[in-house]
Amino acid sequence: MERSSRTVAQAGEDAVLTAILDVITPHNDAVAEQHGQALAVGPGNDDAAVLAFTARPSSGNTRPSAEVVMTTDTMSEGQDFRRQWWLGPGSTSAAHEPAEEWPMDVGTKAAAQNLSDISAMGAVPTALLVSLTLPADIPVDWVGDFFRGMVRACRAEGAERCVIAGGDLGSGDTISVTITALGQAEGTPVLRRSGAQPGDVLAVAGPLGRAAAGLELLEDSSALEDSSAPGHSTVRSAEQEQLWERRSELIRDCRAAQQRPDPPLTAGPVAASQGATAAMDISDGLIRDAGRLAFAAGVSLRLDDAVLEAEAAQLEPIAALLGRDAQAARGWVLAGGEEYALLATFAAGVGLPEGFRRIGEVLEHRDGVPRVITEHAVS
Repeated sequence: MERSSRTVAQAGEDAVLTAILDVITPHNDAVAEQHGQALAVGPGNDDAAVLAFTARPSSGNTRPSAEVVMTTDTMSEGQDFRRQWWLGPGSTSAAHEPAEEWPMDVGTKAAAQNLSDISAMGAVPTALLVSLTLPADIPVDWVGDFFRGMVRACRAEGAERCVIAGGDLGSGDTISVTITALGQAEGTPVLRRSGAQPGDVLAVAGPLGRAAAGLELLEDSSALEDSSAPGHSTVRSAEQEQLWERRSELIRDCRAAQQRPDPPLTAGPVAASQGATAAMDISDGLIRDAGRLAFAAGVSLRLDDAVLEAEAAQLEPIAALLGRDAQAARGWVLAGGEEYALLATFAAGVGLPEGFRRIGEVLEHRDGVPRVITEHAVS
């Protein structure tokens, strides 16, 4: 086998995933053939894997038994969150401790991103396993609050049946959380990315761009200073005071979307029960994840530019606060990650479930290449 000198950074995520699949796929296929334990949905194809267990009666006939939906994800301090995000305006990490909410928010975010993957398959979350790596100086109370945050995520609508089944504790220089989530589809086949058909309607449930806007707010301490309560450090004019009042709720929503996301966990099972043809959650940005859905289904997707502009317009006050133009808001909508909204396709003529809004349509691919097109959709 020819070896490569490329590093992970040089190769990119897709090439790393291909290297993994080249090794594990033959093994998984052999297990399925010899033991009747097959991956109905394998790694690298969808938001979660599906393990199908098959009973083998003495007659030699096989019959389908149970299916378990599974996913795992890691969240690391410095890469996915910073404790400085929970410092107040004007504070510094050297002189101040983060707000008490930060361990709860980290727990909520870690759980939510995994629960979202289960929902995106049209399944109901049933259990979480948690591997938590902690620096030696983290207080014990921090750990309890972290798990209170996980419990908060599991009490959200759509995850009420999800238990926290255990896990592992380790030590390290920074905080790192790895969660494995399990779930099951109830009465409907799991939703896959590959089911989209030309003519389908492309729809989304949940916000677009808010987590990305929230990230920029959290990373820009001067913006947080300016967005603090009236009279915090400067005397505002009446016009400035009115502007603050209008945008304050939006600021809180955007920061919360990044710090403690609240994905629409009922959307996946509802979409599956109402005939969705494909689905996936938006964790790496609308354009990138829509491209994955298009590739999996062998179709192209056309996003309605007028709808995208309307979505971006809602975030323009945040762009202005950060000294950015309207294109920044559009960039958040199109490319903002960690959104955990649900992207789904439905057959034309089928009414969209409550909570979904149309953002485009599914087309036959052009020139044999699946792609995502952003232009005004044909009415």
